[in-house]
Amino acid sequence: MTQQTPQPGRFRRLLGLKRVLIANLAVFAVIAWGFSGEFLRNREMQKEIDSLQTEASGLENKNAELADTSARASSRGVLEQEARTKLNLRKPGEEVVVVSPGPGHEGADATPVRPEAKDEPRSNPARWWHYFFR
Repeated sequence: MTQQTPQPGRFRRLLGLKRVLIANLAVFAVIAWGFSGEFLRNREMQKEIDSLQTEASGLENKNAELADTSARASSRGVLEQEARTKLNLRKPGEEVVVVSPGPGHEGADATPVRPEAKDEPRSNPARWWHYFFR
């Protein structure tokens, strides 16, 4: 029987393969680390894009509401009504009629008037109390 001794070339080849494997694993780890950073950055950017799109759609809705309100407020009927009530304007040929209460309703619509304060000297805290609560 012949005894087989390991061939020196085979051992070196296995050792060389282990070194290549370790080098490949190191390169793979560096690439994976860079990829994970980019993946996380991409995910954060996508979240920000989604929130900005939500905000943009909300602003578009608000803009449409404001445009609708502006269109209604600038219509001729609304402008005419505002001119009549706030500026006391009237159309040519119109007459303004003021309705006053009848003789039986004289005291019903009267606004209560505060009695005039007498010119009594008051302390400073009493004047502040009167200023805020009366």
